[in-house]
Amino acid sequence: MTSPRDFPRRKQNDAPWGIGIVGGGDISGRYASCIEASPRLVIRGLSAKDEDTRALVVDPSIDIVVNLTPPLAHEAVSRLALQAGKHVYSEKPLAHDLTQARSLMKLAAERGLVLACAPATFLGPAQQGVRQLLDAESMGTVIGARGILMYPGPDKWHHNPAPLFGPAAGPLFDMGIYHLAALVALFGPIESVTALGSQSANSRIVAKGPKAGERFGVSVPTHVCTLLKFVNGQTADLVFSFDGVGSVAPALEIYGTKGSLCLPPPSQFNGTIKQALSYDAWSELVPLRDERDDSLWIAGIYALVDHLEGFDTPWPDVEFALHCLEAMVKIEASTKLGETLHLETSCQRPQPLTQETIGRWKHPDQRAA
Repeated sequence: MTSPRDFPRRKQNDAPWGIGIVGGGDISGRYASCIEASPRLVIRGLSAKDEDTRALVVDPSIDIVVNLTPPLAHEAVSRLALQAGKHVYSEKPLAHDLTQARSLMKLAAERGLVLACAPATFLGPAQQGVRQLLDAESMGTVIGARGILMYPGPDKWHHNPAPLFGPAAGPLFDMGIYHLAALVALFGPIESVTALGSQSANSRIVAKGPKAGERFGVSVPTHVCTLLKFVNGQTADLVFSFDGVGSVAPALEIYGTKGSLCLPPPSQFNGTIKQALSYDAWSELVPLRDERDDSLWIAGIYALVDHLEGFDTPWPDVEFALHCLEAMVKIEASTKLGETLHLETSCQRPQPLTQETIGRWKHPDQRAA
């Protein structure tokens, strides 16, 4: 992995980092508004068409390409940007499969570029607070976790949901990645996975937007149950579904020999943490970290920029993204094979954020030179 010291450090009075956004979907507006509000970053280009993307990646004013395209386009757009000499921050997943992902990693390393991939929600106050509790052994020996994502699916609200029911998507790749990334960040790498999957229907109908009423095919499991075993001994059972109405079960719980923790949905940066140190005696915890504003949505981009400027922020780590991708690939394969599958990749458990880093992200115009 390239060291942050391999990159020239920009001083405080340098021009902001030029950002080019590729993809015009629902999430692009949130990214754009956060970037526009930061004195550390400036949008130099937006692209939603292939020809515009080719022009964007060669624009000399752009330093970082933010890849917000549909899942199957991630690899091609990231490759185009890396070939043009741009650093890349991609929405999840990193690529459709492990071969593509490793190829992107090799290209980035050869070009001396940073390749980073969402999700970065484990950098938010909620999961960083949980990390602090686990590191302090407040929960005793951590034995495992349980989590669930249960809702009717993006066809009920998304203007173009079809890609979210195809390869590299579905509830596992689209939303399950948040649970997986959170647990890898908290527990360390995964050793093996076992999974079952089902599909309630082979087609769905767009509910809202210009394509309302159109029927599209479903090609991936829309209800996935998986059991994970971690290298450090913990286990976790998870459910990811686009088939149910909802659930009152906690989005994610962590269990230890001295206590249990109830976390907010791992797709969120903030949220309430509940703790039980005796049987069924739950209480809300006072926030352990400073609350940050909406700029949290681009915490991953801030971490990438930290990396380029030579700060010791413990992310991005593309090996982490690769490991999470392999977990999803193996879970999907296990639903078809009915077997326990072992992972070949590994990664480091990211170090917790420092107060210095949090302060730099909270006040990006006041970062140290």
